[in-house]
Amino acid sequence: MTHARQPLVDALKVLAAQCIVWHHLSAYGPLSDALWTQAPALADALYDHARKAVQVFLVVGGFLAAGTLLRATDGRLLRTAVLQRYRRLVPPFLVAMALAAGMATLLHPWLSDDLRLQSATPGTWLAHALLLHDIVEVPAIAAGAWYVAIDFQLYALVAGLAWIATQLAPAPRRNALALALLIGCIAVSLLHVNRHPDLDLWALYFIGSYGLGVLAAQAVRGPRWPWSMAIVAIGAAALAVEWRDRIALSLGVAVLLAGWARPGTPRPASTDPASLAPRSQASGVASKWARGWAARLTAALAAGMATWADRSYALFLTHYSMVLVGNAALARWPMLAAHAWALAAACWGASLLLAWAFERAVERPLARRLR
Repeated sequence: MTHARQPLVDALKVLAAQCIVWHHLSAYGPLSDALWTQAPALADALYDHARKAVQVFLVVGGFLAAGTLLRATDGRLLRTAVLQRYRRLVPPFLVAMALAAGMATLLHPWLSDDLRLQSATPGTWLAHALLLHDIVEVPAIAAGAWYVAIDFQLYALVAGLAWIATQLAPAPRRNALALALLIGCIAVSLLHVNRHPDLDLWALYFIGSYGLGVLAAQAVRGPRWPWSMAIVAIGAAALAVEWRDRIALSLGVAVLLAGWARPGTPRPASTDPASLAPRSQASGVASKWARGWAARLTAALAAGMATWADRSYALFLTHYSMVLVGNAALARWPMLAAHAWALAAACWGASLLLAWAFERAVERPLARRLR
């Protein structure tokens, strides 16, 4: 993909990250019980529907990974890309897990059993470092740890398909073969594997959504119409076999991305006759002033979205520590139950602040050192 910002992608990442934070606030400990007591319909919606934002991350992840993986024509480049992905994901992940473990230890007297640290042995840390904690049945240190492992599995799987293409096809046909292999995996996933929740430890369970994101990126590069129709056809077939809300959401996000023009693509000059009509000097000045302010507002909004999109991984990694703090505060001061939603909002705000600090002090420096 182009290095230019993708405003739609930024907006999706920001929105999905906030949904995950609120889902976990509605899912863990006595704070979640208090939220359900005061506003059961809203708490139920956050618990049941906000977690589906994971599908947005899956599709966006595939969309962003496509350019690196499917356009590589050398196996060594693919191995390097996978290693770089591990370096991008795991070091900040381990720091965030250490933060969550430290917070759980510090707040242990006030945490309910479902929030207490279950294991902190060297084996626990090794399993997390290798992203095998779910596979070897090691209790996760923090909520959402499973997704980091799945993200890496998905990236490695698509890289593996691209590597197979480099071994079997001449350079001009490698991209086509890699896409064909990927579509086969998408079909197997959506038509069979994704219908069996006990297989959700593996990339093949999620490759349907991730792969739709890759195909959306292919549509953006063109030809747009055939690839968009392919996405719709694959998604419709999967939903016809068995309706799944999460797959319907993945399909919607993929179609949205496939139909979104690349940021920075110049628009043709207007041929609207009204735009060619002479204007008075006053109306021209007013119109220019309005366009200027609209452009500034749009640029400011896009810049804000880009900033928080860059912090979405930090927010995803660190917000669980603030979920622990909120639940410990409620256990320590039970009168806060009457203000559970205000407490949850405070935890959300604190999570945003922590993500800002984590991205600046941990994630960004680690990325520079491990590049």
